[in-house]
Amino acid sequence: MKLFKSLGLLLLGLCMHMSVSAQVGSVASAEQHSEHVKALLIPETTTAVAGTTLWVALRLEHAEHWHTYWINPGDAGKATEISWELPNGVSAGNIVWPTPERFNLPADLVDFGYVGEVFELVPLQIPADFSGNKLSLAAKANWLECDDTCIPGGVSLTLEMPVLPAGQSAVPNGKWAYGFARTRDSQPRVDTRLTSSFFFSDGELNLLVQATSAIFEGAGKITFIPDQHRVIDYIAPQEISRQQNSLQLKQKQHRRVAREMPKRVGGLLLVADAGGRQTAYQVEAEPAAGAVSVANTPASATVPATPAASTVSIAGAFLFAFLGGLILNLMPCVFPVLSLKVLHLASTTHITRREQRLHGLTYMAGVMVSFLVLAAVLLGLKASGTAAGWGFHLQQPWFVASLVFLFFVMGLSMSGVVEFGTSVMGVGTDLQEKEGYTGSFFTGVLASVVASPCTAPFMGAALGFAFTQSTLVALTVFLALGFGMALPFVLLSFLPALAKMMPRPGPWMLTFRQLLAFPLYATVVWLLWVLGQQTDSNAMALVIGGCLLLAFACWLYQYRHNSRGWRRHASMLVILLCAGTTGSTLFTPFLQARAHAEVAADAAENYEPYTAARLAALRAEGKPVFVNMTAAWCITCLVNERVALGSQAFTAKLKEKGVIYLKGDWTNNDPAITEVLKQYATSGVPLYLMFPADNSKPAEVLPQILSESTVLAALGRI
Repeated sequence: MKLFKSLGLLLLGLCMHMSVSAQVGSVASAEQHSEHVKALLIPETTTAVAGTTLWVALRLEHAEHWHTYWINPGDAGKATEISWELPNGVSAGNIVWPTPERFNLPADLVDFGYVGEVFELVPLQIPADFSGNKLSLAAKANWLECDDTCIPGGVSLTLEMPVLPAGQSAVPNGKWAYGFARTRDSQPRVDTRLTSSFFFSDGELNLLVQATSAIFEGAGKITFIPDQHRVIDYIAPQEISRQQNSLQLKQKQHRRVAREMPKRVGGLLLVADAGGRQTAYQVEAEPAAGAVSVANTPASATVPATPAASTVSIAGAFLFAFLGGLILNLMPCVFPVLSLKVLHLASTTHITRREQRLHGLTYMAGVMVSFLVLAAVLLGLKASGTAAGWGFHLQQPWFVASLVFLFFVMGLSMSGVVEFGTSVMGVGTDLQEKEGYTGSFFTGVLASVVASPCTAPFMGAALGFAFTQSTLVALTVFLALGFGMALPFVLLSFLPALAKMMPRPGPWMLTFRQLLAFPLYATVVWLLWVLGQQTDSNAMALVIGGCLLLAFACWLYQYRHNSRGWRRHASMLVILLCAGTTGSTLFTPFLQARAHAEVAADAAENYEPYTAARLAALRAEGKPVFVNMTAAWCITCLVNERVALGSQAFTAKLKEKGVIYLKGDWTNNDPAITEVLKQYATSGVPLYLMFPADNSKPAEVLPQILSESTVLAALGRI
């Protein structure tokens, strides 16, 4: 009897314990369903706690082929809605939407929504003074469920669960934990902040995004989904150009934008890696600075502030391009190469007048062909949606390193360390050795390549105009630029009077030739500095090591002329090994451009790194802003910064007028800066903008060649 009595008491105790446990952690919720969708309210924990946030999911389970809609349903549909009946003091937040799917429908329509099982999360705030030990919720959910046809759907749902006093811990709802975790995993990342801006131009949305980390590096696919309707034409392709942590997106605007421009553009930026794993980022963009609304404009709802270059005619663009080409010959990046060619002409006075003229024409052909190729590449990139401008190839560290090696070897040749052939140019190609005209042609090519980082006066307006015209007009403008650059040498080869002014050949030429090596070495130093701005000191050291190998290879090349037999062959093998090792440095990870955030960290005290969002914020606050778009490889930019923007008077004037100085670094390609250059009808840097405090007034565009008095006068007009 005692045994049975003990067992009875034990069973009674277990039953009482289970009853108490059930009262503490029981959740009462019944599933309801419409014709094609089942619905259920699910709490993330089995108990609510006073003074905390309780997350509740509206779980929808769709029948096969049926779907409901996201906050932006797309061309057709309606987002799911929830209306709540809550106890006193309890409040509900907005739905936190999981990442939707895209549905391509007949008639070129696009919708955004969900299939299968989906959790739509809602936060409920439980007050700390909540009275009672039970939470009773009621919600009415309404949606549109669609397949080939659409049917309004909706259910009424209830949920009851225990409430624990403040300070206690809630019990997780293990049955549905996976659904909550999966939903949160698909929601936008919060550890990466995006700054973004937008404007509408030529019937397109232009979205500029800057991230705090290199989230776009190695991305397989990038897609933007707006969270509001009637912003873009969903079926139109998205044109995306990107760097490691910056992105520019273009897509045809919705037809309604011309009548009603949105004040914001938000949504999800979906970045998929090479394996297809997708990560979502939240975008919240404001209108870009300098963009103003234009009423009754069918092609565009916004246009940038009108720059002076926009008034350039076709004839004016040709004239500006021609003058800019002439001035390019005086730029530091072109002068060394041009000097070598002039020296070559001086050393060949024994050739006939006809041959001199052919050398001049061949040099011009090399220049013109190079500019045509460069124009074709730029126009091709523009047509493909890639943001690129004048000097874009100098934004590639491997190309800068290649120029370092080229100019270094040229300098060694001019110094007499090595002789590659009879040509005074001594660039080291068999083409020049075999045929003089070929050497003249490739000298024109080389001059064009090293001229590309320079922007001479008049060039900006001409090239900016070219990129807004047809392909034929754009190519003609580039030809005018090349003709202007080649003209001085052509005149020298055609006009006997000018040729007679050149000194006679003699021993002085050897000394002058060696002297010209030093501008080449100076160019090497400058290019190494540019490389350091793009990358870091490791890349600079690697390229300097490559120069050392090239110097040894050049010395060995000259020394091998005194060698015979196997020593001569061994020398050539070592030379090839040195050249191959040097070339392989161009493909190493060290020659990778630094992320924008790293470059921005190097900002000096008197300026801030440019972002469209920062400019927009400053203009909204009514503050005057000076914007400097520059690049480390732009000689004009560096001279202006030393002469006009680096003076104490400039700094003092900024403080006196309360002007904020923003600096955009285009050393490495940045689509956001490229877009600003496009807005102001120029294709390259420098670009200087003086924004007044009155944000209704456009920016003043300053000249590309600055003096201290010019910039101080502009500041004085604020």
